[in-house]
Amino acid sequence: MRIPKISFGVILLAGIAFAADSTPWKVAPAPPASWQRDRVADLTARRKAVMDQIGDHAILMLFAAEPRNYANDVDWPFRQENDFFYLTGLTQPGATLMLIPSAGKMREIVFLPRANPAQETWTGHMLTHAEAREISGIQDVFDASQVNGLLSALVPRARAVLTELPATGGRGGRGGRGGADAGVPLDVPVWSLEIAKPIEYAAKEELQLYMILPARPNAVECRREQEFAGKLASVGAGLTIKDASTIFNTLRRVKSQREIDLLQHAVDITAEAFQRAYAFAVPGTPEYEIQAQFEFTFLRRNAHWGYPCIVGSGVNATTLHYETNKDTMKDGDLLLMDDAAEFDQYSVDVTRTVPVNGKFSSEQADIYRLVWAAQQAGFSAAKPGHAASDIQGAANEVFKQGLFKLGLITDAKSDAQMKIWFNHGISHGIGLNVHDPGGKELQPGMVVTVEPGLYFRPDALENLPKTPEMEKFREAVRPAFEKYKGIGVRLEDDVLITNAEPRVMSAAVPSKLEEVEASIAKLRQTAKN
Repeated sequence: MRIPKISFGVILLAGIAFAADSTPWKVAPAPPASWQRDRVADLTARRKAVMDQIGDHAILMLFAAEPRNYANDVDWPFRQENDFFYLTGLTQPGATLMLIPSAGKMREIVFLPRANPAQETWTGHMLTHAEAREISGIQDVFDASQVNGLLSALVPRARAVLTELPATGGRGGRGGRGGADAGVPLDVPVWSLEIAKPIEYAAKEELQLYMILPARPNAVECRREQEFAGKLASVGAGLTIKDASTIFNTLRRVKSQREIDLLQHAVDITAEAFQRAYAFAVPGTPEYEIQAQFEFTFLRRNAHWGYPCIVGSGVNATTLHYETNKDTMKDGDLLLMDDAAEFDQYSVDVTRTVPVNGKFSSEQADIYRLVWAAQQAGFSAAKPGHAASDIQGAANEVFKQGLFKLGLITDAKSDAQMKIWFNHGISHGIGLNVHDPGGKELQPGMVVTVEPGLYFRPDALENLPKTPEMEKFREAVRPAFEKYKGIGVRLEDDVLITNAEPRVMSAAVPSKLEEVEASIAKLRQTAKN
């Protein structure tokens, strides 16, 4: 009888899956002390920075993210809207934040959906006012049904529109099933007294309302904001409505020490996961098993993936955002893994490319060493005062010289030829988004990626434009291309810009060729034992 083949990765996983932390690799440390200790101070400083920017003649209004559902049946895991989370730390759907710099006492207000015990039986706990105060540091917390009351006092001309709109903060419970309205709460302030100055500015048509309003119409994540702003504008409410995105993009570029600590913790979790991947990514293992190693590690460390896992072996490594992860790794393949953790909504971004059998072939080593050299050049350019584009430029120069020597381009000065093999940007910010706001000039406290790559898709030459110039190029590089065809290599690290040398936060994940091979051998031998 023929016995089904069981991959080495499955055997190893079965042997250690239930051993809590007695693993043959370095596990991620506990979350940083600053995570909870400095949360309120961080959030308070951000809210002050926003109010300083919008000024006394403005208010800011942010909605929590809307719960997502598919097939009108199953709820997607809820993830808070980034800017709302940036100012509040709250993960409650259906909430609204208002910042009113010129108000008397209530300059920071959170509105929460009313808790409904019957609904909580199905979908879980909803934040109480006391919990929201503790998490956010915002002391003025009211029922979400009072948002429109405040706005009606602020701009009486909008009263009719406000009554037509659904509850401004959106739906409260998980899956969008909010609590029942039990009537007006007893603790409703007299808004006309609390916000007398903004009312005065609105009456003079001097008040500005800041919201997150993308330029593109019908933006999925900001549908309510666009609808709400449109309704107010339609009745001439006396407000100038402005997009707050630029304010947040500027503030979020430079990270606080607490944010840097959270990103480092996400990197540490990612590093642990890469060790598991180095150990288990052997010939005969399906790509999805390696994806499982990453996601298993993320979840057991109270984290999540920051973006869908990319685990591409063989020719799949030449697809930039390969996410199928269904093929089986073969002896001689390279394996490109672009996988990283998100911890408390802070996401990092790390990529490694390794030989499945533990040793790079000569051709694979040629490409790998070139990508590594380009990354080192990018690191050297990641300094304060440098343009973000300097990172790209430094790597490009290494690539052009290296590709020319390998016979893969015919002009060592041609950016166009180089881009045939390196066709994406090299750097972006990370933070609450895996592609967080960046800036044209690097500043201390920014955290950016450096991610060069080379990709030799088997059909690349055939897909070049059919021009005499490209035909000449195609024939000139074909011999070298046949040598490297099917190879894809990307290396990506997360780099903190400092006042001195850049700090590679993900340096614990081996990337130098000799260190990768040594790490694989050690981890696989230790895991066997």
